[in-house]
Amino acid sequence: MGISKIDQGLPGSLTFLANVKYVDHLQTTSADVILINREQEIDSSSDKTFIRTDDPYLGFCQVLNRYFNPAVSKSGIHPSATVAETASIGKDVYLGPNVVIDDHVTVGDGTKIYPNSYVGAGSTLGNNCIIYSNVSIYYDSRIGDEVIIHSGTVIGSDGFGHAPQKDGSYIKIPQIGNVIIGSKVEIGSNCSIDRATLGSTRIGDGCRLDNLIQVAHNVEIGAHTVIAGQSGISGSTTLGERCVIGGQVGFAGHLKVASGTQVGAQSGLNRDIEEENTQWFGSPVMPLKDALRTILIIQNLPEMRSKIKQLERTTEKIKQSLEQNENTQDER
Repeated sequence: MGISKIDQGLPGSLTFLANVKYVDHLQTTSADVILINREQEIDSSSDKTFIRTDDPYLGFCQVLNRYFNPAVSKSGIHPSATVAETASIGKDVYLGPNVVIDDHVTVGDGTKIYPNSYVGAGSTLGNNCIIYSNVSIYYDSRIGDEVIIHSGTVIGSDGFGHAPQKDGSYIKIPQIGNVIIGSKVEIGSNCSIDRATLGSTRIGDGCRLDNLIQVAHNVEIGAHTVIAGQSGISGSTTLGERCVIGGQVGFAGHLKVASGTQVGAQSGLNRDIEEENTQWFGSPVMPLKDALRTILIIQNLPEMRSKIKQLERTTEKIKQSLEQNENTQDER
């Protein structure tokens, strides 16, 4: 059996209905098995198989992960993989070609590490993680269970710490902390998660980071926070739990952002957000309602400018008329 979209259903495939917009496709789809919610009405004469569930979309995702995810079926250690004698490798682990596992690394059961990835000395990877190709995990990183890290991402690179000297040059500040990533976290491709100067850079359980995200040294991200692509978080900033951050959002350093905060794309945060479950937008950031009013005003500026110009012309005409009247009276 295969998988298909309900509006492009193929014979012998499984699909789902989660959006009422597609309800008409229940009758027209060629898919043979359809996940539907428990309240959905169906044609009792249909020859299709309907599976009722509380959340068809969630159920569909679970089926995909269980039966159609090629990443979970990999196993075995490739002959070109390099594993240090002091490393501890769990059961059913996959190590692809040219993978390097350094000294005193622990890799949990069922974890898959794809070709050309590196795990630095003293690091720990939990159970059932998926580390895709060309991921670099620096020394002493701590990664929980069921974590997914996509290609090109670097975990534990040095934080951006450089002390200015009197002659205008800089001296590097040693970054001797580490990175701690919770369980069930997914990190997209080409992200940089910097190690802490001291202590730990932390990403909480269940977080989702999109591609091309920079997380600087000593940043702490609360559980189940979602961050869209090209966002950057400066050093020592703390995000609460369940935050939703749009794409290309920039955070200044040493900020505190309350749990449940939502920030629109391309916003710039230069202030703490203390109240939980609020919405923000703009650069510099402001409450969403204020930002929408500001945008409306900006959109109306050309019209307002025309009206002001018209008022200036009208005022000038009135002024000239009054001056002419005064001159006429003086002549009399």
